[in-house]
Amino acid sequence: MRTSWRRLLWIAAAVTPVAAIAVVGYLATRDLSRYQTRITEQVRKVTGRDLTMRVPLKVKLGTQPSMVAEGVVLTNASWGSRPELARVRKITLFLDPVSLLLGEVKIGRMLLEGADILVERTESGDSNLEMLPPPDGSGPHPGESRSLRLRANPAFPWVDQIELRDSLLTVREHARPPVVLEVAAASLRAPSPAQALNIDARLRAPQAVPLRLTGSAGSFDGWMRGLPGNIDLQGGFGTGTISIKGTIGAKGTSLAIASEGPDFGAFGPYLSAALPSGGPYAFQAKVLTHRNGLKVEVPQLKIGSSELVGEATFRPDRSGQPTAVVAIEATRLDLADLRAPPAPPPTPGAGGPVPAPADRRWVPAVPFAASWLGRQNLTVNLRVGELAGLPSKVQSGSLTLASSEQRFAFRGAATVGGGSAGFDLVYDASGRLGQATLTATANRVSLQELGLALGVDLGLGESVGDVELRLRGSGRNSRDALNAASGTIDISMGKAIWPADALQGLPAEQRRLLGGDEAGAPINCVAGRFEVTGGVAWLRRLAIDTPKATLVGGGFVHLRAEAWEFLLVPEARDNRDLALAVPVRVRGGQNRVAQGTPDANVSRLIIPAGVVPSLTAAIAQAGRQTGVNACANLAPRVDGFRPGLRAQMPTPSADLRDRGPRRPTPQPQR
Repeated sequence: MRTSWRRLLWIAAAVTPVAAIAVVGYLATRDLSRYQTRITEQVRKVTGRDLTMRVPLKVKLGTQPSMVAEGVVLTNASWGSRPELARVRKITLFLDPVSLLLGEVKIGRMLLEGADILVERTESGDSNLEMLPPPDGSGPHPGESRSLRLRANPAFPWVDQIELRDSLLTVREHARPPVVLEVAAASLRAPSPAQALNIDARLRAPQAVPLRLTGSAGSFDGWMRGLPGNIDLQGGFGTGTISIKGTIGAKGTSLAIASEGPDFGAFGPYLSAALPSGGPYAFQAKVLTHRNGLKVEVPQLKIGSSELVGEATFRPDRSGQPTAVVAIEATRLDLADLRAPPAPPPTPGAGGPVPAPADRRWVPAVPFAASWLGRQNLTVNLRVGELAGLPSKVQSGSLTLASSEQRFAFRGAATVGGGSAGFDLVYDASGRLGQATLTATANRVSLQELGLALGVDLGLGESVGDVELRLRGSGRNSRDALNAASGTIDISMGKAIWPADALQGLPAEQRRLLGGDEAGAPINCVAGRFEVTGGVAWLRRLAIDTPKATLVGGGFVHLRAEAWEFLLVPEARDNRDLALAVPVRVRGGQNRVAQGTPDANVSRLIIPAGVVPSLTAAIAQAGRQTGVNACANLAPRVDGFRPGLRAQMPTPSADLRDRGPRRPTPQPQR
């Protein structure tokens, strides 16, 4: 009798679910400890790492049968920063129904939930992803258990699809801050370990815009060996786009990265760098292996109206010392397009966030320590054709950083407005404290803008002056170096408006003599020379010219105690102001308002007998010379005009000389 095909189909449709349920029920009632042992031993045979499960393996019945493992931990390399390479809250192994009907347990899909994966690399380039089988004789053998039917070359069964949800990926490089990525969802698909690995992932760094990547990224075996292969990824970066194409193989690395978006600072959290915010941006970058090193080229980078190009080369020198050379050239750099990166949110404690106490000292304690010092030779060259966004026009700017094993030099120069400025900072780390040497010059530069660049608001308006500074001191930070500095500082300034708040401590007669009002006091010129010794700047010759009087004097600035005191001896231009021209001593410092005290006795001590040279006549004669600062001409000759002035100069008191930068140590609370 002939059986119809329709009847066979009905029989198969009825038998298939029953058989699948029977197989699943059989597995659910069986002891899965031997399968769990087989999996852990197989992992150890292939990777040389230990796999543990906090909850025993179990079978879950449902629309799709699966095996569930919880609290799975894979050990890290012996040199790793933590014992675990991966910690997974839950792993679900979805079983293939077709293979179940054939009596075989085959995993069709793997789902990892709550995974915490750490990828790190040492200074020599070793990665914790490089896994090798243990040496022969170091572990259990197949003959020790008949349930373990291992081949001569064991291989872990391949899973075609791996998914991640609510996971955390941490990438840590040597001597760099780690990059933390929150993986909301990711899917990895590949028919075999050697074929292309297709990726669809949604990533995000903490407090950063999301990143979506799709495409192929080498192969699984390639990533395990450190040679992924061909990479072709595209996706979205926030509201922008990004693409990564190239090859990482045995012949070298060649990657091309292109991206466009509204804010360039979005890359900061992904690179663990404080990048300025600004945009819209568009950039192209290339990563190439260059001889025995790595080369990064940026042929195009536009942020708003700013444009720049650059390249960086990383390679070892002949002695094996790592060397990095960075060259950046900006055609135009507009500071209005760039904004400082947002400050990280404070970490709330038991009583709420505690703000850090403000440092009110004049000179901040900026450490001279550099993370690369002693580890690699670093050379950075930056050239800016035009720097916009400042009150004065800055052109032809250059910055150079050259660092060796125990020494680094930081130099800069630029054309500012109608003048020029430059500095040269050299720090030698050898010795117990190290030594810093600072040389700086400014010619016809706005002192107000120069002060703002250093973080100090002088309130001098559009004053233009010259500065020549030569200092040398020992210490591990800027404050300690200045507290023990020695050298000279020459300052000369043209017309300016002295701020009104700086005149509040002067007596009323002196304010009237200077012609001060709510807007301040007008000044024709100022010039002086500081001689720095042991952290005390001595001002021996000072000349100030105003519309109503000419003043000479001197004093000191104590850098360690951040206190100062000056003696000003005026000479009135008009006979009606002779009664106001009284010498005054002005004192001030940190957290102290400047106070002036008249000292009429000084006039009898500094003026010799006979004809008294006129300060106003001398400065008027010097002002007739074209292009010469009259105060700078008068300041070196102050001792000749007032021979007794130097003997009356103020000196630091004993409490200032003994006062150091140490802060009181808080007493322990009981």
